[in-house]
Amino acid sequence: MLRQRVITGIFLAAAVVATVLLLPSGVFAVAMLAVTLLGAWEWSRLCGLDEAPVRAAYVGSLAILGGVTWWLVFVQAHLWPVAVGVVWWACVLGVLALYTPGQGEREALRRYGLGLAGALTLIPAWIALVWFHQSQPLWVLYLVLLTATADTAAYFTGKRFGRVKLAPSISPGKTREGLLGAVAAIIPFGLLGAWGFGVTPGWWFYFVALCVITALISVAGDLFESLVKREAGAKDSGTLLPGHGGVMDRIDSLTAAAPVFLIGLLWAGIMAR
Repeated sequence: MLRQRVITGIFLAAAVVATVLLLPSGVFAVAMLAVTLLGAWEWSRLCGLDEAPVRAAYVGSLAILGGVTWWLVFVQAHLWPVAVGVVWWACVLGVLALYTPGQGEREALRRYGLGLAGALTLIPAWIALVWFHQSQPLWVLYLVLLTATADTAAYFTGKRFGRVKLAPSISPGKTREGLLGAVAAIIPFGLLGAWGFGVTPGWWFYFVALCVITALISVAGDLFESLVKREAGAKDSGTLLPGHGGVMDRIDSLTAAAPVFLIGLLWAGIMAR
């Protein structure tokens, strides 16, 4: 299993780098939309939409919503669809804090409420990634590495020092010590990013703080998908990626991080609108 996971991980990393650096922004947007819709297909199953035609209708509705959102953001120059994603993840933090394992009477809520949650999770993240790529493709790679650094640091710190569970009813393997390890790793990563992207020195503290907040939100993305899988009684979102599960298992952190990081950069003027 570990060997399979490593091999798949290498291919995924190579595919991400090639997609980000070699594709023009228009093609990149289409490629990321395809990934988003694959995630939507997996999400529909976790929502309890078992019939293939119903799942296809759900994916189609998100494709249409994605097209409308793209038009609003990149043609009409409205930023609010991405801001909605930030508000959504702020709400998710409350959901995670109040969550208790589900009961059977929640089936309707899971079927319809999580269907809406899938749109709020996937579409703003896709738009944010397209925006990053149009601005500068290296922003996409930086964000991917930021979430990967936080996840890796949390895993190894938690494995070595973890004592206090972070969210035992959702993901028993995560610890508070691991979360602190992620923050410690992101601080130098944020300083490196501030230097590499030429951030004005007076904004370095803000940029590093934004990186830390983005990393913490990425953990919320991971936890929220774990919550959805727990409610669905599923171990993984899918089986498309050997050793890794499904598409959502790989992009859950990124879906939360992307809109938050983009809005933070735009608000400070570090990235131009």
